[in-house]
Amino acid sequence: MPATLDLIFFDLPTYSALVWLGAAMGLGIAYLYLRKRARRAVSLTIFLDGALFVCAAGWLGARAYHVALNWDYYAARPDEIAQIGLGGLALRGAFIAGLLALALYARARGLRFAKLADASALGLAMGQALGWLGALARGANYGVVSDSQIAVELPDVYGLIAPRFPLQHFEIGLFAGLFVGLLILALRRPRAGTLFLAYLLVAAAANFALGFGRGDETVYVGALRVDQLVDLVFVALALGARVWRIATTAKNNETLG
Repeated sequence: MPATLDLIFFDLPTYSALVWLGAAMGLGIAYLYLRKRARRAVSLTIFLDGALFVCAAGWLGARAYHVALNWDYYAARPDEIAQIGLGGLALRGAFIAGLLALALYARARGLRFAKLADASALGLAMGQALGWLGALARGANYGVVSDSQIAVELPDVYGLIAPRFPLQHFEIGLFAGLFVGLLILALRRPRAGTLFLAYLLVAAAANFALGFGRGDETVYVGALRVDQLVDLVFVALALGARVWRIATTAKNNETLG
């Protein structure tokens, strides 16, 4: 895959192109889902306002998460905190801030958060599949050097080629498969919030496991990456929400009975 795409007037890095394509397709998929399940939230103005608010919050959260993880570096270079062009955005920070922003927007507009979250889950799965394809093209978020039979000759972000655990390939497959699974589940018209909880549980559990194969630098707590600890929190929240929903449904059924 080429590092840049030759367009008519300029060259666009393949990584950036795929990330932006993933964001655009994710928003489009979320919009189409809401047309079927929550027509009131599909007013063009409401949807675009919400998308802008959530994306802005996600961008700030992504930067804040990255800066927090690398505070020793930024404490000595505070002028670089706002220089996004130097790199440094973290997906989990974007997810947390974006989710909070979505909840606030839903409350302000009187919309049902669970349906908006379901739409976001479908969009996120597709967006991340394309984003990881971009990471593969750039060598970002690379795997550890490995002598296993599944190792593939791959570059890291610095261009150094070595036999590596094919982390990016697994992540592409994970989110592409997750999108297909969520789409099949959506066709069954489950209770609102089910798609989001399924996305959160599967993505967080898989990323926790795949985190042991990541070779890019980050902050560790013991033997675990900070990202893996966040993933464990996500898994616990998803399981807790699922148990709570089952218990609530059972209690309501007993009351009706």
